[in-house]
Amino acid sequence: MTPSISQSSMARLQRYLAEYRPQLEKAIAAVQILETPNVDEEAFSQALADLHVCATVLETYSEGVVDAIEQFTEDLPE
Repeated sequence: MTPSISQSSMARLQRYLAEYRPQLEKAIAAVQILETPNVDEEAFSQALADLHVCATVLETYSEGVVDAIEQFTEDLPE
């Protein structure tokens, strides 16, 4: 990492990514179940509910990640 990049913007980006990743992984797992042929009704319903929760949580996290990325790129040297 170049010294001119703000340590605080890098730390903020890393914090958001650390919080974002587990929810994203849960969402991907739910999508995989939903795409599985002949999945039983209970597993399908649970995966749909899990995806709904993840999408709701990710919406908020996504806004934070976008803000952190924008701050990080603003701090990059020209």
